Amino acid sequence: MAMLPLTTESDAKRQVSPELAASYKRDLGIGEPLGFLRPWEKLWRGERLGTSAQGITGDELARKLSGSVGVGLMALPLALAWALGFALVRTQWRKGRWAALGDIVPALAFGTPVFIPALLFAPAVVERGHMLPELTAALVTSLWPGIFLGTLVGDALETELSRDYVRTALGKGLSPGTVLRRHVLPNVLPALLDAVGPVATTLLAGSFAAERVLGLPYFGQLYVLAVLNKQVAVVVVATTTFASLLVVVSLGVEVLRHVVDPRSREARA
Repeated sequence: MAMLPLTTESDAKRQVSPELAASYKRDLGIGEPLGFLRPWEKLWRGERLGTSAQGITGDELARKLSGSVGVGLMALPLALAWALGFALVRTQWRKGRWAALGDIVPALAFGTPVFIPALLFAPAVVERGHMLPELTAALVTSLWPGIFLGTLVGDALETELSRDYVRTALGKGLSPGTVLRRHVLPNVLPALLDAVGPVATTLLAGSFAAERVLGLPYFGQLYVLAVLNKQVAVVVVATTTFASLLVVVSLGVEVLRHVVDPRSREARA
């Protein structure tokens, strides 16, 4: 009976060299008290983090992070615009023969990775400069989260508009715009705030692929290259920074919810 080709050569390729293992132990402080802080100590002292010249200093990390945050700040209003537009279009589709598109478009959006539209735009924008790659990254990164947000807001809006208090308010002579502004939108706002966390995560994760495809030298590309080049200390710092950004976004959402949603304040009282 023939043996499967599980050779020692393949096993050797999977093993980490002693020099690389020693650099991991040194950079990550493995086996030392509070060793997990070692990468941050090196950044604080201004040393280059990583096992080769492909590492990074704290200043370079800050510049790359600010570039990605800038792309994210451009993507956020675009996502809100996509959400509003899709919610309105989806409401019109539900009233006619195109109702199925209201479910098909979100399914296509959720199932399509961000790098596919980025690849479609890349040949036309990568060499142009003048912020065009950044704008394109914001555009492709915001599209799918915007449709996701539009789906949630559209469903919440449709549910609220069918409630009795809306018919009562209209029956008392209030205009549809007044009913929408004073009574419906405040009830839709919690659903919008609930979706901000997942949308922020999708925007940040999507920016990794978009920056890599469009050649933007920011935080997303740093993360991808650190993984490919086995820069474990850089990956640890980048992952911690990524998680910290999400925590800040979550705290900001909770503060905003406390300010604008009276029910949230009553629940905490």
